[in-house]
This record gives sequence, C-alpha cells and structure tokens, in this order.
Amino acid sequence: MAYAVAPVEDKYRIVPTRNPLADAAALAEKGKQFLVLYSLSTPTFVEHWREILEVASRYPVVVGGPHAVGDPLTLLKLGVKYVVVGDGEVALPAIIEREVNAGRDIPPNTVMFIDGRPRAGRRLYAELIYKTYSKSLGIYPPIEIMRSCAYRCAFCQTWAQGPLRFRPLENVVELAKAYVSTGHREIRFIAPVGFLYGSSDGRTPNPDALASLLKSIRETGGVPYLGTFPSETRPETVTRDILKAIKPYVANRRISFGLQTASEKLLKLTKRGHDIATVEEAVKTAVSMGFKPVVDVIGGLPGEDEDDVVETVREMEKLIAMGANIRMHYYIPLPGTPLWGRRPAPPHPLYEQFIKRHRRKVEGYWREQIELSKRIVETYRELDAYLRVRTTPSSTAS
Repeated sequence: MAYAVAPVEDKYRIVPTRNPLADAAALAEKGKQFLVLYSLSTPTFVEHWREILEVASRYPVVVGGPHAVGDPLTLLKLGVKYVVVGDGEVALPAIIEREVNAGRDIPPNTVMFIDGRPRAGRRLYAELIYKTYSKSLGIYPPIEIMRSCAYRCAFCQTWAQGPLRFRPLENVVELAKAYVSTGHREIRFIAPVGFLYGSSDGRTPNPDALASLLKSIRETGGVPYLGTFPSETRPETVTRDILKAIKPYVANRRISFGLQTASEKLLKLTKRGHDIATVEEAVKTAVSMGFKPVVDVIGGLPGEDEDDVVETVREMEKLIAMGANIRMHYYIPLPGTPLWGRRPAPPHPLYEQFIKRHRRKVEGYWREQIELSKRIVETYRELDAYLRVRTTPSSTAS
C-alpha cells in the first residue's frame, strides 16, 4: 500500500482505516469524493472478500496487489470498480484523475467492467524511481530493488510483472537516507532473487553491483540485509565470489534459497531450472564462507506422491547434516500461477515426522500453511457458489 500511495500522497489526502465502511459513509455524508483502496495478497483476500463485497456495493473501490493480478475477474464480479493488474505507480494516479474529471477512458494497468464486460487499459511499465514509503500511512517497508523475474517457477507469479527492472543505485541511496533519517536504520530489500540485483541478463550475478549497493547503504548509516527475507536468492547465485563481495557489508549471516523439492519429477513440473546438486553446492559454499544456509522446501505440491516425499525427506536429512536449516512450507495455491487449479497433495506424515525429529533445525509455518491452503480452496468453492447466483456486477463498477 505504501508503494501505491507514494506517488499521489503529496497531492491527495490518504486516510488509513480499519473500518472502511464506516469511514467511507462519513466521507460520503460530508459530500467528499473518495476511493477505497485495498492491496491484497491471496491470504488477505480470503480474510476480507466479504468486506470488499459490501464496501464495493456502495462506494468506488480500487484493488491492487498480487491477488488482483492473479484473479481480476473475481474481484470485478464482487463489484470492485478498478482492479490494478500492472504497476500501481502508473495506475493509481490515472484512476484518481478519471474519478476527479469524470473520465471515460480505462486507466492504464487497470481492468474494469464496461457495459457488463471486462475491459483492460493499456499496459505501461514504471521505472523504479518512486518512493517506497508513505508518510501518510507511517509505513517504511523494505525497498524494492528488482521487479519481475527471468525464471518461471510454476507456483509463483512474480515473473508476470513485465520486463525485468532494477532500481537505480542512486535512487536506492536516496531512499535509504530517508529511512535512516526517520530512525529506520535496518534496510531490507524486496527482490525475487536478491543476489541478481544489477544482473545483465537476469540470471548471472553481478558482484560489483551487489557490493556497490551494500557499501552505499552502509555509507548512509543504514544496516543492510540481503539474501534473506524478503530478498531470498536462488542456489545458483550462492557462489564464493558473491559471498565474498557481500560479506563485508551485510548484517545477516543467514542466506535463504530454495530447493523446494528433491523430486526430479516435481522440479520439472515446477520449472525450477536447477538440480539437487546445485543446492548441495550452495549449502557447502555458504557454510565454508561463514553463513548459515536456510533452504526452503514445499510439501504438498500438486502431483506429489510418496516416492517424491521420501526423496525430499532424504535430501533434507542430508542438507541438515551439511549444516543447513530447513524452512518447511506447505503448498499455497495462488491465482495467476501456472499451478492454480491443481489441488494440493495431502500433507504426508513423513514431513511431520521429519519436523518433530529436527525441531531445532526446521523453521517455517508448516501447520499454519496447511490451514491457509485449505481456506483458499474452501473460499473459492464458496465464491463459485455465490457468483453462480449473482448475475450482474455492482452499479459502482461502471
């Protein structure tokens, strides 16, 4: 949300709310012109879709975020007026101008219902030069240094964000100065693959670019974290050259990267683009350079059978023996990803036994994600039933 409102908060009033229906009603009573904004992941959509339905039935609603990109049509059917499916820095100013001037054109990077049918505005891509924080909301989130991804993992939609772009170093530095000046010295980054910042092809790490980034943050008084949440990396990028380049500057000594599965069948299904040996080499390299490797693994991938589980548990045992921690995930079905529509495999007891055996070496939210995965599936069943009987979109979405 901070990213969305940053380009407009100097011109328009941004009002944080925990009760959008009541606050919107109060503004309407005063004759104010306004939009209700949501930024949604799929978990927050599952939690708030009924609220959105109610608010959108009365007031103009704008929804962005990864869930909007993955499933704009459902949001339109719930009455949302503007669904942002591309860079919000371009979309939101145009949406506001359309509202203020009673325009008719569809804003860029936006989908709307026009005459009962979905229509999309043109796609425009933003340079990563806008603020990443919001004074109005008091939010200073991690600084996005990389948008989109050259890889095509089937459980992810990050690669659908248009051409790969990097935030210019001078812009990152200016943002870091603003963060530090307000007491936010811990500087974290958002990047699909943290160690690929400044890469010439989106796949080959650039040690000089990484060192320059981190050194510059240190010079602002900031304390940089890279290669850990939310700028985890890929195993191919965990090399001696890269770790040597970043080690003098990063505050973290934990490096996170994904195995996801040790099943060759599922590695191909998910289009991971690496083999198991690459992950083992990354673990070995990280340990030898004084870092703690944290390896992500996803259980319950669609099509996973007992042989796949056995292979994955065996490999996790090996990685722990080599010095890694394991971060266990259960597969979360996300709209807009190639695997959407395929059911998660049931949680296998071998995973639970592994977690109990190595509780000091296993991280993550395995049980919570099992419940979340179920809620997403159940919510979409509920939505399908609801939308079958709802035949017309809200009158606000015109």
